[in-house]
Amino acid sequence: MRISLSVALLAATLLGACGSSSSKAPPPCGSGGPLDGPGGDFNGPFLERRFDGPDGVARKWLLRLPRDYQPGERTDVIFNFHGSGSNADVQLVYGDLTEQADRDRIILVVPDGNKMFPDRTNPLASYWDSAWEANLRVRDFDIDYVLKLVETVQSEYCTADFYATGMSAGGDMVSALQCLEESPFKAYAPVTYMYYNEVECGAAPPRPLIYFHGDADFIVPIEGSGPPWNDPPVKDAMQAWANHNGCLGEPIEERISEEVLRYAWEGCAAATEWYLVEGGGHTWPGAIPSGLGHTTQDISASELIWDFFSTQ
Repeated sequence: MRISLSVALLAATLLGACGSSSSKAPPPCGSGGPLDGPGGDFNGPFLERRFDGPDGVARKWLLRLPRDYQPGERTDVIFNFHGSGSNADVQLVYGDLTEQADRDRIILVVPDGNKMFPDRTNPLASYWDSAWEANLRVRDFDIDYVLKLVETVQSEYCTADFYATGMSAGGDMVSALQCLEESPFKAYAPVTYMYYNEVECGAAPPRPLIYFHGDADFIVPIEGSGPPWNDPPVKDAMQAWANHNGCLGEPIEERISEEVLRYAWEGCAAATEWYLVEGGGHTWPGAIPSGLGHTTQDISASELIWDFFSTQ
């Protein structure tokens, strides 16, 4: 795991310390938070923060603590990545996980893409730097930023497990993190875009994956695309991840509703499943309509994502 030695040693020391009833005060788990918000109190809906990434560029990111956040209590963290043409503020609302965060006490971290690298002349380079390289990451600007941001959150709060989700180009970021040999994230949930490239992903251990895609997505066609993306059909990319995760054979199909099918593999070393929305567009299931095709309300991607994360 790419965390500093000091943080790793601190985490090992504090496994039983957070929330201890001992008369001797336990050492702090991160800063214990919460940080001051507007008006001196954390009253939400989120804190806008700045972070200087390893590339020297100041980045915006949003921090949202659960409504009844308890300092010193180990808390799961979900990173939620926005898509192309979007930003952190929009993704916090569109890929909405606040209900789950308040109910089950989850810290939400929503970073902003850089969009400031020198090679901005590429017509595709308008969002996450790793997300326009035709499904084979060759740069780590944004990956390094995310890993450093994880360390920052670990240093300030009493954190438990980290999880990653994202929409479209944000899903690309999720796949890139999933493909790392060492990753701080425990499970992954891309929505409307994901990839598997053996050269990049082959050395990663099995990693839990839940995915969502509509068969009427006109931005990321379910049957794949040619240059510059060269994406295979979604079912082939998912089967590649299933093989990587040690699953047996092809998935079992289950009809969830008139317009939603679930595909899940058996015998996996890491759980692997995806939801196909028949007639669904380039959309987050259960979200507000976005103008990018049909948004099913038969399922909630946010609820299913957290259900999946919490069982891994």
